[in-house]
Amino acid sequence: MGRKSADDAATDAQGRLRQAELVISNVLRWGVILSATIIALGVVWFYLDGGGASQALATYPRSLGGIVQQLGRGEPLALVALGLLLLLLTPIARVAISILVFALERDWLYTVITIIVLLILLVSLALGRGGA
Repeated sequence: MGRKSADDAATDAQGRLRQAELVISNVLRWGVILSATIIALGVVWFYLDGGGASQALATYPRSLGGIVQQLGRGEPLALVALGLLLLLLTPIARVAISILVFALERDWLYTVITIIVLLILLVSLALGRGGA
C-alpha cells in the first residue's frame, strides 16, 4: 500500500512538472509570436505612413511613457517599440513563472535563486538607458 502511494506521488509530481513546462513554453511561444506580430504591424504602418530613416530617428520612443504617448498620437514606431518591449518582457515572465513552479514544488533553494535572477533582470531593465 505504501509503495502505491509513493508511485502516485511520483506520477503527480511528474504531471505537475510537465504542466509547468507546458505553461512556460506557451508563454515563450506566444510572447514571441505576439511581439513579432506587433512589430510587423508597426513596420508596415510606418512605411504605409510614408516614413523614412530620418523620421525614424527623430520619433522613436525611448521609454515606456514615450511609447504610451506616441501610441496615443498614432505614431507607428511606438507600435514597433511596444513589440520590442513585449519581446524583452517575455523571458522575464518566464522567470516569474519559474518562481511559482519552484515554490509549488517546495524547492526553496531554486525559488530563492530564481527570485534573485528576477530581481537582477528587473533592476537591469529599470536602470537601463536605451539610446542614451
